[in-house]
Amino acid sequence: MSKSPSNSIRLSAAVSERPLTRERIRFNSLVKKLEAERAKIALWREQLPSIQVMANSEFHPLVDVYDVHRRKLLLLLDGAYHHKKMSKTDKEKLSELISSFGLELLEADPSDTEVKDIVNRYRGVDYDQEVNDEKAFLLRMVSNLTGAKLDEDIDFDSPADLFDALQKMAEEAEQSEQDEQDEQNQQKPSRGAKPAKPAKLSARELQQQEQEAKLKQSVRDIFRKLASTLHPDRETDPLEQQRKTALMQRANAAYAANDLLGLLELQLEIDQIDQSGLDNLSEDRIKQYNRILYDQYTELKREMYLMKQVIQDAIGWGRNKQYTPNAMLKALRADIADMKAKITQIESDLVAFEDIKQLKKWLKEYQFAYDEEEDDVGGFPFFF
Repeated sequence: MSKSPSNSIRLSAAVSERPLTRERIRFNSLVKKLEAERAKIALWREQLPSIQVMANSEFHPLVDVYDVHRRKLLLLLDGAYHHKKMSKTDKEKLSELISSFGLELLEADPSDTEVKDIVNRYRGVDYDQEVNDEKAFLLRMVSNLTGAKLDEDIDFDSPADLFDALQKMAEEAEQSEQDEQDEQNQQKPSRGAKPAKPAKLSARELQQQEQEAKLKQSVRDIFRKLASTLHPDRETDPLEQQRKTALMQRANAAYAANDLLGLLELQLEIDQIDQSGLDNLSEDRIKQYNRILYDQYTELKREMYLMKQVIQDAIGWGRNKQYTPNAMLKALRADIADMKAKITQIESDLVAFEDIKQLKKWLKEYQFAYDEEEDDVGGFPFFF
């Protein structure tokens, strides 16, 4: 019967009968954090399909209906602005409402030229030029901070795209530097000139290279031990061969992902190492493991962040809230109910505001609401 990997990888003081060292305590802490993070990601992966189905089948169709109604209302208000019964105060309010309302519609569909013309007319600013100027500013800022140039087509509203672009830039810069170094090393000296000596690495660079090699070797050593034991071709029993094939697939996946914890769990599961073997690991080996485990943990945190941001962007939510899967499902259900109520209200308003008297009465009572969380002027209290 296989051991459960949960809560199995821990260092104890049983061997030395002395308190755990700082590095060993950190090892246990990192393993605990990794296990917790893996459990969170597993829950997200389990719930993500339900969230996506609900968003695509229920929420987005309602948003589409709502946007159609909002566009109709924008055109209605634009027409009402020019009505002879509209006072100067009425027009001032309508101008603010149309501007903020139109900008929200353009966020949903920047290609709507009719809405864009209306927004430009009331704001006195070209929307496309404003967007381009803002993007150019962001590109310059990133260039000044990083020394690299981002693709002008990058979507700054997508954290995943932005991260990938920055990572690609870093890789390209590193490759360019390496190519330049290789080219310099390959250049033949002119006749009579002494061959150029290869540039010496600093002590810090040498130490870093040596450390990285040790870390890779640590993971490689565990994988080789597992592969030696689990290789299915060495088994004649079909059931045992099937079991080892599955275990070997897990080992390959863990090794490819540099998943030290997964490899250690496999070693425990097949009795290749026991608690005594873990406790007898040298202090230097524990330090190496800690570096690998920390990198794993930060990578899982990044994966979790991007996973949540992608789904929140897809739904159309802001990024300032950190949801659990259940909280996101609950919030999505609430948004669906809220969207249905907004559609009912805006349909009523479309009928009511056809009457200029009712619209003027509403404008007289209307006060702009300041949304502190969004730092923006709120729209119509009925349907925003």
